Amino acid sequence: MTNGSPIPVRGAGVVRVAPVLATAVAIALTTLALLAGARRALNAAQVLRSRWPREADTLILPPARLVRFLSLDHPEMAADLIAARANVYFGGQIASHGEQAWLARALNLAVDLDPSFQRLYLRGAAMLVYNGREITVDTLLDADRLLARGAREFPGDWELPFQRGFNLLFELPRVVGQDDPRALEWRQQGVESLRQATLLDGVPPWLPNLAARMLTRQGGEELALRHLERTFEITSDPATRLEIGRKLSELHHQRLAAELATGAAALEAELAARYPYAPEAFSLILGPRVAPGVDLGVLLLRNSPPTMSSPP
Repeated sequence: MTNGSPIPVRGAGVVRVAPVLATAVAIALTTLALLAGARRALNAAQVLRSRWPREADTLILPPARLVRFLSLDHPEMAADLIAARANVYFGGQIASHGEQAWLARALNLAVDLDPSFQRLYLRGAAMLVYNGREITVDTLLDADRLLARGAREFPGDWELPFQRGFNLLFELPRVVGQDDPRALEWRQQGVESLRQATLLDGVPPWLPNLAARMLTRQGGEELALRHLERTFEITSDPATRLEIGRKLSELHHQRLAAELATGAAALEAELAARYPYAPEAFSLILGPRVAPGVDLGVLLLRNSPPTMSSPP
C-alpha cells in the first residue's frame, strides 16, 4: 500500500470478467436453443394444420359457457362476432362450393349467447337451407330447430312460424317424396304452424286467405313464391339472395309454363266446340258458334199438318 492506496494486483481484471462472459455465452446458447425448438415446433404445427379442414381455425368453437366466461360479461358482443364469422364462413363455402359443415353450430352458439338476437333466427334458417347446394333433410331440420327456438323466444313474430310452416309443408315432403311416412306428419305440423302465423299481429292480408288454400296445388305454389319473396326481403347476404333469386326465377317460369299449357288446352277445346273443320283464324274471328233460331233437323222430322181437300 502506498500512501494508503491499494496496490493493483496483476491479472485481477481478467479473473473478474471471466464469470460474466461465461454467463452471457450460456444465455446466448440457451436463447438459440429455444429459438431452434420454437422453429421446429412451428414447422410441426404447420404440418399438422395442413391436415385439418380449411375452415377449422374459423369455426371450431368452444362451448357457450366458456365463451360467455371469456367474453367478460359481454355475451352479446361475442354473439355478434360469432355471427359475423359465420357470415364470412358461409360466403366462403358458397364461393368454393364447399359444405356448410360448421354453420349450424355457429348459429346456435350465437343464439345461445344472445337469445334475443331476433333477426339471426330468420336469416340463419335461410342460410342453412339456401346455400348453393342441394337441399337436404338434415339442413331443413337444422333450420326447423332454429326457427322453433326463435318462435319460443319471440311468440309474437309471425315470420318465424310462417317460415317454419313453409319448410314443413312444402320443402321437407318434396325432399323425401310424398310416399315417405314422415311427409304426412310434417305437412300436418306445417299447416298448424301457418295457422298460428295467421293469428298474430302484423300478418300480411294475403296470408289468411292463402292458409285456407294451401293444401291445393295452386295454394302450394303461391305459398312457395310468397315464402321465397319474403325471405329475399329479409336476407342481406348477397350469396343467399342470389340463391333465393334463382329459385324464385325457376318457380315463376314453372308457373308461367303451367299457365301457358292450361291456356293452350282451353283454346284447343274452344276451337273444337266452334268450327273444328275450319281454320283456327276463322274460328277466332267468327267467335262462338251461335245456336240457330230454328232447328231445321227437328223441323224436317215433324209430321206435316193434314191439308184440307179442295172442294169438288
